[in-house]
Amino acid sequence: MERDLHRRLREELRSLKVTPPLDVEELARALGERRGRPIVLRPFPLEKPGPTGLWVDMTVRDVVLYQEETTKLHQRQIILHEVLHILVSEWGEAPESPDAAVEDWAALVPVLDPALIRRVARRCTYEDQEECWVELAATVILEWSSVVDALPPLSEHPEVRRVQAALGDRRGWL
Repeated sequence: MERDLHRRLREELRSLKVTPPLDVEELARALGERRGRPIVLRPFPLEKPGPTGLWVDMTVRDVVLYQEETTKLHQRQIILHEVLHILVSEWGEAPESPDAAVEDWAALVPVLDPALIRRVARRCTYEDQEECWVELAATVILEWSSVVDALPPLSEHPEVRRVQAALGDRRGWL
């Protein structure tokens, strides 16, 4: 499973022409272009405890709300997690399961579509397979990014580059 996850992530990042170092805003822009609708990223003071991010699937755009009251690194993880939900939605619709929290959410935010509320409520735990996959994928991409960010620059000398290549110095997504 992990090998398949890594392969799928590399394919998606390459198809979106997203290269290291990771820029989550660039990833969101590229995915939005491919989908034909922008992905808007907005910090928001989400209630704690509770979800730290939220993807709102709108008619003409996607909006990702992420916790503004946390670290930049955590915000990157949250944004990446929500953007990966958007990516996974392109692969086919995940089955919706009814959730007791839907009525509570609908009462709090009556302008939102109940189907959207059901999807969000379902994603508030890690019992859902998609939720687990998306969280793992976000962690893998951030790990790759941190490794690539720490690599020394390629040498300008051809001999040194050959040694770097022989030692397995890889650029791009691992």
